Amino acid sequence: MPKRIFFLLLMAVATRVSAQTVLDTYIRIGLDSNLALHQRNFDWQRAGLDLKRARSFFYPQAGFSSQYTLANGGRTQAIPVGDLLNNVYSTLNQLTASNKFPQVSNQSIQFLPNDFHDTKLEVSLPILNTDLLHNKEVSDATVNVRRADYEVYRRDLVRSIRQAYYQYLQAGKAVEIYTTALVLVKENRRVSEKFVENRIATREIVLRSQAQVSQVESSLIEAENDRQNAAAYFNFLLNRSLDYPIDTDSSLVNEPTQENGPASGAITNREELSRLKGYQRILQSNLKWDRNYLIPKLTAFYDIGYQGFGIHLNSTQFYQLGGIQLNWTLFKANDNRYKIRQAQIDIDAVDEQYRQLTQQLTLEQQTAANNYRSALQALRALADETGSAREAYRLAERRYNEGQALQVELIDARTQMTNAEIRYSLGRLAALNRAADLERANATYKF
Repeated sequence: MPKRIFFLLLMAVATRVSAQTVLDTYIRIGLDSNLALHQRNFDWQRAGLDLKRARSFFYPQAGFSSQYTLANGGRTQAIPVGDLLNNVYSTLNQLTASNKFPQVSNQSIQFLPNDFHDTKLEVSLPILNTDLLHNKEVSDATVNVRRADYEVYRRDLVRSIRQAYYQYLQAGKAVEIYTTALVLVKENRRVSEKFVENRIATREIVLRSQAQVSQVESSLIEAENDRQNAAAYFNFLLNRSLDYPIDTDSSLVNEPTQENGPASGAITNREELSRLKGYQRILQSNLKWDRNYLIPKLTAFYDIGYQGFGIHLNSTQFYQLGGIQLNWTLFKANDNRYKIRQAQIDIDAVDEQYRQLTQQLTLEQQTAANNYRSALQALRALADETGSAREAYRLAERRYNEGQALQVELIDARTQMTNAEIRYSLGRLAALNRAADLERANATYKF
């Protein structure tokens, strides 16, 4: 006897572990393959790359450029060289009795350079730039926001997979209940036909039995359709073919539900609050950036290359150019002051949202716990109802077969039993769903 008890306990534990393992496996599949979750992961990765780009702007930037121009026409500038020098040159020729100083013509310089090139390597380094600091801070906060978005949806997906699986199991249980009921009503029809053949009863009891068969068959068809729809939605969450076969853990709808739900978690650990904190950091960075509008931008640069008419790339055309560039905005008609006020209003609004969200999450956690306890209490009552209905049907069936009960009593007892079993199955589903809601509210699922 002790060996038998030990064997039964071992089987019960193995069944429970198996059930938990199958559902956990489905959750892992969903977390790995869900397309909506992948999209949020892409957003997170994109934000991480934006942060790396923002950090790269603090390093020296180098670029190579080359420009060659041909020009004809355009603006010109006349230079009266001949008018200035020819009289002087004539006097000098007379004094020296020679032609050493020839006459020169007036010159005209074209502004557009013709046959001119500029080939250079330019290096720049930001020395002081609040825009770059702001961009880095915002990118860093955005990474946290996208990560929180990913975590929030991941927890929502775990709950959705759980509840979709529970719905599929409940639909299968409904099919099982109606299948059993169909066997009962068909047996009742067979007995009724025997009564009519033996002239114990009139034909109306056969018609009533047939009506019961048709009613249960209709309910069975509807239950089968519900199971197919539940299976399609579950496979959709797992990014699989909608008709992909699903392993069934009957223990989840047959074994008693645990009295204590998932462990309670701290509200401060919720990803929703982390996401809002990320938005707060972005707004605080905006405020700091707006307040730094009087800080100038300072950039160092160094150019090395070749420049001149005709492409020669020799020492004559070689040049170097370095310096520091300063940009300083001094007046914008109080635009920056208005932006500072707007940024402060945005921060105050998010602070209010944070307090409201904290209260909302606390309410959600308490409501989920209350709903779970209520579902368990209702399930116990439904279990008692189902047990009583089954016993009532058993007694009514025995009395009917012995000719001591009317057919309407048997039909009523069978209907009450079937309805009680369906309500218990739905109550079981409600308890499992409330447990999933409580796990989500407490954020206790371990990834």
